[in-house]
Amino acid sequence: MSVVMVNATNLLPYEPSTDPKPLRVSSAEETEYGSVNINVGGGITTSAWCNKITVRVPVGAGAEHLTTEGADIKTGASTGWTPSAPTVSGGFAVITFTPARAVQFTGQIVTLTLSNIAVNRTAGQVSIEIVESSSRTNGSFTNRDAAVEVDKFPAGFVFRNFAPEKIMVENGEVAVLHWEGSDAKYTMHWGDTPAGVPLDKERVWSTPRGLTTVTGFMLRAEVTAGGVTLTHTLTTAVTVRVPDLVVRNLTVQGPATFADSVSLSNTAKDLTVAGSVRGAGSNPLRVSQPAGLKVDAVLNVTGASTFADSVSLSNTAKDLTVAGSVRGAGSNPLRVSQPAGLKVDAVLNVTGASTFNNSITTNRDVTAAGNIKAGGNRVLRAGDTLRFVSQGNRYLQEGPDYGGEKEVAQTSRTLYTNSRWRAQHVSSASSFGEEPEEMQEPEDLAQDERTLTADPEL
Repeated sequence: MSVVMVNATNLLPYEPSTDPKPLRVSSAEETEYGSVNINVGGGITTSAWCNKITVRVPVGAGAEHLTTEGADIKTGASTGWTPSAPTVSGGFAVITFTPARAVQFTGQIVTLTLSNIAVNRTAGQVSIEIVESSSRTNGSFTNRDAAVEVDKFPAGFVFRNFAPEKIMVENGEVAVLHWEGSDAKYTMHWGDTPAGVPLDKERVWSTPRGLTTVTGFMLRAEVTAGGVTLTHTLTTAVTVRVPDLVVRNLTVQGPATFADSVSLSNTAKDLTVAGSVRGAGSNPLRVSQPAGLKVDAVLNVTGASTFADSVSLSNTAKDLTVAGSVRGAGSNPLRVSQPAGLKVDAVLNVTGASTFNNSITTNRDVTAAGNIKAGGNRVLRAGDTLRFVSQGNRYLQEGPDYGGEKEVAQTSRTLYTNSRWRAQHVSSASSFGEEPEEMQEPEDLAQDERTLTADPEL
């Protein structure tokens, strides 16, 4: 059978079907009766008007004829259409189908029925002629020709009961299909094998590999009769329990649970999630792909985050912004181990103890609210006041000693070794807004002598 779509002559598409499927010719012992249904208008892309359709059925005993009894054909049609009784003339049984008024076809289907057809005894292919009176507008109707073809299979031909052993198989399981059929050339079309698999006279067939998704099967039977190849097809499908799924666009309106990995192929662009992506239960979401996680835009983390390995920013990255704190794991300090070190372009505030095992280089000021120590000893700063004490607890000072408690600094002596003298900080100058030493106010040494609370400097 053939489907006739809109072409250069007709404006309406036509699709025939038969009952039984397929039609079989009569034998000397038994007359085969059948029906032909012609669907009109399905799949139309441009609307058209029609006020009459005439069907011409070939009458005779040859392969190209449908019946020898054209006058016995019964007719029917969809609501609103009226068929005429068949009139046999010029080798055709002519039936006219007329609507109550002109009909505009915009996608609806009208069915024309020819029944009680006594099929003749010669197998072959029959062309049923159609003449439509149609127009693109509701006026100026013109007769336009079309035709549909109907196959008549040999008497006794059987092709039926095409079905799988199991309508559902496990993922990866082979499907087995059976059918009943007379001698014919059988071809199986399935899945990604549209070219088919020749089967000769087999009536059972197994898929060459296991199924992983719902799979449709179409079995085609071919016989040669009346100088033409007659074709009939049957279809079925096998579902798969827990199938693999390949989709172009997937929209999930409710919760989705993945019991195993979710992978994006190399050609995938984006995985877009309007809500949240979470790990199962209380488990964290894991990205276990060896290449890691790449974020090309902003990554906002509102909760605690633990990184068991390195966190890297590419050369093109601008900023790593942290609203809270960045800490090392557990009680371990935060380490910056990149060979180039740590560069701070703005203010670096350190509120706890800091240990530097190498040089600290700055082009600006280093401000400390407390003391700065090097090697365990406090670092001197401009403006600090020191007291030097000898082994005999005598203080070094300039000028005469009237009480015998001080050691007078000798103007000719410039070196005092720390094996005999120790230094004490009496006061520390502020590191903010320091003045040159010659402009600083002298310390009240008498007050210093009365309050011996200086820290010893070893």
